[in-house]
Order: sequence, then structure tokens, then C-alpha cells
Amino acid sequence: MNLLERGRISGYQYFALLVITRLVPVVLICPTVTLVNNPATAWVNDIIGSLIAVLLVWLIVHLGLKYPDQTIIGYTKKLLGPIVGMLVGFSILWFYFMIAFSVLRTLGETVGTGLLEETPIQVFLISAAFLIANSARNGMEINARIAGITMPIIIFLLLLVVASTSNLMDPGYLRPFFFGEGFGELIWPSASVLSFYTEYLIIGMLLPYLNNPRSAMPLSMGAVLIIVLILVMHCLGMAAVFGPLFNSASHPAFALARMVSLGDFFERIESLIAVVWILGAGIKVCLFFWATAVGLAQLLDLKDFRPLAYPLGALMVVISILSYESLIGLMDVLTQAMIVYSISFLILILSALYLAAIIKNYVGDGISNADQG
Repeated sequence: MNLLERGRISGYQYFALLVITRLVPVVLICPTVTLVNNPATAWVNDIIGSLIAVLLVWLIVHLGLKYPDQTIIGYTKKLLGPIVGMLVGFSILWFYFMIAFSVLRTLGETVGTGLLEETPIQVFLISAAFLIANSARNGMEINARIAGITMPIIIFLLLLVVASTSNLMDPGYLRPFFFGEGFGELIWPSASVLSFYTEYLIIGMLLPYLNNPRSAMPLSMGAVLIIVLILVMHCLGMAAVFGPLFNSASHPAFALARMVSLGDFFERIESLIAVVWILGAGIKVCLFFWATAVGLAQLLDLKDFRPLAYPLGALMVVISILSYESLIGLMDVLTQAMIVYSISFLILILSALYLAAIIKNYVGDGISNADQG
């Protein structure tokens, strides 16, 4: 199957795209915190969700390495056949597209409530979608380069925000360490953490463009390790600052950033921090939008994915507006239906593809042995 994209990315750029993909929910709305009962134990959810994610990420990368010259759309059609493969391929592309328009809407809500309060959200969504579609038309290599530059800045700012608010932290908020409703209270928040790792299904589209596909496994595991460390540190920082108000802020990371003060010269720098974090969110939307366009072109056997960019961009704006009534509605979806859907979807997709690969290998070995006999 034609990859339709001539760009290549380095291992570092691949790593940066994965890190940014997972950190965007943290810097925008961090929906998991609304599910936490005891702020003192919130960081445990990050560890549990990330540990389970290691297995899922390993399965995604391992499957992709079996077909290093094909995207997940390509080997889905190869393993499941033209009809079933087409249906499953469309479901994967819808998953990518859903992430793209959901993050775009999240971005619009964040900008609308934090920076451009007088600007109608529709204006921002249309402008952002045009830029994203235009960037996707130019290929993923440019987006990957921007990600490589932006990722360390995003991480630095997250660390800076936590370190700069250390004087506001109350260690007492990190006690008592107990589970009032038993270990069952960890299930839903941990599932929320895990649900955002399901977005690493994007690896299936990135692997063929990686300069050295064999480096994908250590790079992917390294990304998960870095992310869980940042998640735990950031969660502890927010819990120590906000205490019982931990799960009441709609944008906890921004609320923490507003408290940053560097001496007498640098105060109220949250706008600068917000711009960088929003750029990271834009990179994520562009990545999943690009994957949708390229994957759809491959699925339909088109010779070029670029004509799809602007129509998909317009559709992304319409769906992002119609799918969620407000930020509250968006949060409800992210903390309820999306958790079940994303985890179930990834497990079903991986199970179907692995089962098909096993059957195909078994049948192939049987035919080969029969020919030799």
C-alpha cells in the first residue's frame, strides 16, 4: 500500500510527538482530577494507569514492527480482508478524527475561558482548523520538527510551575494516605489515566515514517516512563497547593500557573505559559488530523491525501461544535463515555488484529508444509 507521504521523522521527533500527545490533557483540562476522592492518593492513579498502558503500548508497537513498511490501515486490510478491513479501518480513522475534534474543542474552550474571553469560540475553531489543515497538507515532517522544539519547553514549564509554587504547598494536604471507599475508588480514575494512553494507537501511523523503526519500542517505553514521572510530580504539586479544592478547577494546570511568581520582576506569566501549552495542543490536533487524512486516502486507494485536508477541516469544526454543548458537556464525555469507549475500542482492535495475524501465520505455515510434503 502506498504510504502517500514522503516525509521521515527521527527517533527524537517520534518521542516528542508521543510525549506531547499524552501531556496535552494535563496542560489543558486534566479531566482525571474530577474523579478523585482523596487528593493525597491521586498520584497512585497515574502510576496504575501508566503501568497498564505499558502493556498496551508494547502490543501496539510489536504489531506495527511486524509490518514496518505499512501503516495500521495497510496491515488492517491485509489481515482482515478488503471488506472487514475497510470497516475496521474506518473505525480506526474515526477514533483518530474524534481525538482531533475533541482536542480542538478543548483548545477552544481553554482559550475562550482563559485568554480570549470576548472572542466567539467559533472564530477560534475555524481559524485553528484552517491552520491545522494547511499544516497537514504540507506533511507530517514539519509538525514533527515543531514537536521536537516544543516538547522540552512544555516539560520545562510544567516543572517550573510546580517548582515555583512550592512555597504555596501544604504537605498536610498529602495526608492522610488512605482509601476511604476501599481500593475500588482507584478503578475509575486509573481507567481515566489509561484512556488517554489509548491515543497511542497513533503509533500505527507513525512507525513506517520513522527513520529506524526498530527504535520504536525503547522510544515508546521511554515516553511512557517520562510521562508517568511528570504526571506524578504534577499531581502531587496540585494536591499540595489546592488540597480539598483539588478537583474543583476546570483548568487546574492554568490555575496553578497563575500562582507562579519569579522574584519581583516576573509575575502573571501564565499567558506565556498558556501560549506554549496551546501550541502543544495544536501539534496534537495536527498529528491526528494528518493521520485521518492519510489513512482515509489509503483506505480509499487515492493517490494523494492533500485534497482531503480542507473538507476534513471543515467537518472537524462542525462536529467539534455540535458534539459538545459546553465545557461541562465535554468534561462529562471525557470522564464517562470516552473512558469506556476508548479502552474497549483499543482492546477490541488489538485482539482482532493479533488473532488475524496468528491465524494468517498458522494457515500460511500449513500451506507451506503441505507444499513441501
